[in-house]
Amino acid sequence: MLFDDLVLDVNGLGKVYSRRVENERARLRSAFWRVLFRMTPRAITPEDQGDFWALKDISFKLRRGDALGIIGLNGSGKTSLLRILAGQVVPDAGQMTLAGKSAAMIDLTAGFNPIQSARDNIYLRGAALGWSRTQIEDRFDDIVEFSELEDAIEAPVASFSSGMVMRLAFSIMVIADPDLLFIDEVLAVGDFRFRQKCLGRLRELRRQSSFVMVSHSMGDIKAFCSEVLVLHKGRMVFKGAPDEAVEIYQSLEFGEPESDRKRIESILTPQFENSDTITDVRHFWCDESGHPIDSVTAGETLFFKLSFRSKIDIRRLVIGVPVWTEKGEYVTGFSTELGAESYSVASDTSVSFCLEVPHVAFNEGVYVSNIGIMDGLEFLYRRANVALRVKPRHPLTWGLVTLAHEWRRVE
Repeated sequence: MLFDDLVLDVNGLGKVYSRRVENERARLRSAFWRVLFRMTPRAITPEDQGDFWALKDISFKLRRGDALGIIGLNGSGKTSLLRILAGQVVPDAGQMTLAGKSAAMIDLTAGFNPIQSARDNIYLRGAALGWSRTQIEDRFDDIVEFSELEDAIEAPVASFSSGMVMRLAFSIMVIADPDLLFIDEVLAVGDFRFRQKCLGRLRELRRQSSFVMVSHSMGDIKAFCSEVLVLHKGRMVFKGAPDEAVEIYQSLEFGEPESDRKRIESILTPQFENSDTITDVRHFWCDESGHPIDSVTAGETLFFKLSFRSKIDIRRLVIGVPVWTEKGEYVTGFSTELGAESYSVASDTSVSFCLEVPHVAFNEGVYVSNIGIMDGLEFLYRRANVALRVKPRHPLTWGLVTLAHEWRRVE
């Protein structure tokens, strides 16, 4: 039995999918008997050829006023879980108990009839949500006012921009005033001003409603959720505080998908070295003592060491370390050309250099970089450095960097 403040109780949920048509049909028949006649079918055996667990052994509880985030790599089962919770997909194992009414912001624009007016679509969507005609009429003006589509309410939805359709769909759902709201990547609806309006409405709903939210925006997850569930290959690998969950997610994101590795390789290409010019090259991020590191906390001082032996006379030595996010966004570059000194190296000479970056301004994330060694415009060496993870110093960040600053009140 649910306690008064327990809105959702999930125990051992699982979902099996099949790459074989006959297996999927058998599974659909099994779900039909279970749902329609409340009969227990034979046990699911995903070990059959072509079958796999898309979700397995998912359990958690959600209390009134809480917001649960669900994050994970692509294909981890996030949307499948959200659809099961919203009643759009039937699970193959486990059970869930929901107290109160729910609404789902999943594929918000799905189900709209493009040739009918926005007015007609409000009535159609309201009916799909189980509202009576009287309930729809009572909420109609609030929906139109929130969507800010008063002038276009009689126009066919086919004439709307995608942003207008999203605004209409979002407005219907937030006016529904549910006990539990399922959200799938919709917090970026509309322009900046309308987004703030939506966030304000969600904040109001938070007083009496609970949320389950899937998002790829770690900023939204941290700001909005009280607890976060991390999925990996259909299994729940963590459930707890948002900061720790995001850190685990980012370790999975950087470490495993082949597509990510290929993207990073493409960012750092071309790689090059000419052993006829320089040899014995060593380069690494390090702390003040010179010990190699692969992580640093934002705001700390970061060091980078480089050493090599030159086999030629380098008349104008240029050393550069360009830095990108793991998504390919170019952040900055550290170059000797920006310094006060210029360098040259005589043939058959070993040299060492140390780069110091005080008060690292990078926000939380993983950063990739190259080390380039040139004689003027000629590349002698270009190789990737160890990826550097920047840990947050403060839970709130915006953009790619946080520059040192201070506010003071002026009377």
